Amino acid sequence: MHKPKIIYLCTPNNPTGDATSKEEVLKIIDAVGKNTVIIVDGAYMEYAAAKDAKYAITPNDLIGYENVIYLGTFSKAHGLGGMRVGYGIAQSEFIKELYKMRPPFNITTLSLLVAIEACKDNCFVEESIALHQEQIKRYESFAEEQGFKYIESYTNFITYLFDENMDSTKIADTLLKRGVIIRNLASYGMNAIRITIGTEKQNDVFFKHFLEVIA
Repeated sequence: MHKPKIIYLCTPNNPTGDATSKEEVLKIIDAVGKNTVIIVDGAYMEYAAAKDAKYAITPNDLIGYENVIYLGTFSKAHGLGGMRVGYGIAQSEFIKELYKMRPPFNITTLSLLVAIEACKDNCFVEESIALHQEQIKRYESFAEEQGFKYIESYTNFITYLFDENMDSTKIADTLLKRGVIIRNLASYGMNAIRITIGTEKQNDVFFKHFLEVIA
């Protein structure tokens, strides 16, 4: 039986937006030997935790696992994409091994200071997620009204699934020409697009152009 050296668990998933429950993730970790490194990518975890607690995984849930590292980012719920700050949390021995491979130049001092301040501002994260939860319902209702499917999302984006009568590549290319940028998932073998949830006005712009493109 093949024994992988690394297992990468991306939950919530990018680009689909669905998630794996904490219970299932822990089952996977327990079933894998200690010689396999398990990476839990929780870049969108704040959104999943706010939607349904059973999908919420924190570094505290992984304490005691010597072969597991939890990855997080300030680019999503914290709104600091331009700062390019991410982090990894693992057992000290694991981190020591990673430090041997770390490049000599880390993130900028400014990025680090901004990330530290962001850790103190839970109100922003809560407000950001509340806005997202309100607006994503519009995307779900819109898909249902237009008669196509979507993947229930635990992230800050939603994935629309199309049948053979619609072409995700043509839709994405046409929207791009109109200045509306979405993610075409054709390269993943899916006739689908991924749309990041914006502000109310930004979402209004998307709905307007999308309706015109598919008309």
